Amino acid sequence: MHELPATPWPASASVAAPTDYPVRFLGSGSEYFRIWIVNLLLTILTIGIYSAWAKVRRLKYMYRNTQIAGSSFDYHGSPIAILKGRLIALVLLIAYNFSFKFSLIAGVITLALLAAIFPWLIRQSLRFRARYSSYRGIHFQFVGGLAEIYLIAAPLIFFIVPFALLGFYAEEEPGEPPIWLLAFLGLAMLIYLVVLPYLHYRFKRYQHNNALLGSAEARFTATAGNFYAVYGILVAVALGIAAVFGLVAFVAGSALGIAGEGASVFGVGIFVLIIGFYLAYFLLFAAFVVMIQNRIWNHTTVGEVSFRSNARVLPMARIYLVNILLLIVTLGLFTPFAVIRSLKYRLQSVTAVTVNGMDQFLSGAAVDQVSATGEGAADLFDFDIGL
Repeated sequence: MHELPATPWPASASVAAPTDYPVRFLGSGSEYFRIWIVNLLLTILTIGIYSAWAKVRRLKYMYRNTQIAGSSFDYHGSPIAILKGRLIALVLLIAYNFSFKFSLIAGVITLALLAAIFPWLIRQSLRFRARYSSYRGIHFQFVGGLAEIYLIAAPLIFFIVPFALLGFYAEEEPGEPPIWLLAFLGLAMLIYLVVLPYLHYRFKRYQHNNALLGSAEARFTATAGNFYAVYGILVAVALGIAAVFGLVAFVAGSALGIAGEGASVFGVGIFVLIIGFYLAYFLLFAAFVVMIQNRIWNHTTVGEVSFRSNARVLPMARIYLVNILLLIVTLGLFTPFAVIRSLKYRLQSVTAVTVNGMDQFLSGAAVDQVSATGEGAADLFDFDIGL
């Protein structure tokens, strides 16, 4: 029996190596400063009306200076649409503020109503931002359902129930609230802290799994455990830092007591502890931003394009620390430079990886116009959908 000769694989059957397309950000602090200062002055002069045009100018600059494979993103939002959305959101914000001045019960009821419509506003913001963003002339879409965002937000909505009960009790029964109510409030807070990483995960899954670029669907493969790991690491590090600070304070206090040193030495020790606290805060915040970014983008694909994020904690912490010091020294004028420095590092830590190149995307079906109400609400209520 003759052994058949080995037959080599045809060249067409070989697996092509994936190509890396690093994200590039071409913006500079000096360029953005000119946009920022004009936006700020015109927003002040127009009592906030120009803020919608300011947002469009800002986003256009950021998008057009962000490139993958030599092609830029773009933003097409209408300032008029954003202004209308902000006016509606402003009415809601005013109603919230004045309702508490009218009565505590009215304030709690208004808060409950706002909590009930807030998921719809966030969904509208996601749809608007996607609809008016594009890459190579191909628009994004967001197709997430309304029921899903309400299921995600349900724990947050129910979280206000114990506070509502506390408000009703304070209105009807002046004095100390009962022990059972305080226990209920503490239990609700504990449950909220436990489920917070899961809610964060569910929201990012909702945001990324329902995004499209043309006809290419995005997929999010992270698990809830990935998010719990991030929060768990941060809690462990924070407890460790707190233990070290407590030990240092105890040893310093004991030494001062034995040596009989004066209050001036104690004041220096307190100052050193405060500085250490802020340094630890910047380190923890940078760690959170970096770990969440890496978890999200390392588990996101769009069509056949996957992403790799390799941001690091110490460089990010240095950027934040330098930013805050220069913001203090310049009385806030360093703001546009700080924005560019942190954004540039985060964007340029991401790389798109694909075998078929970035020409694979095809334009999807035309989508309808989307109301900007949610976009305005996200701004006014300071809700960041980036993390």
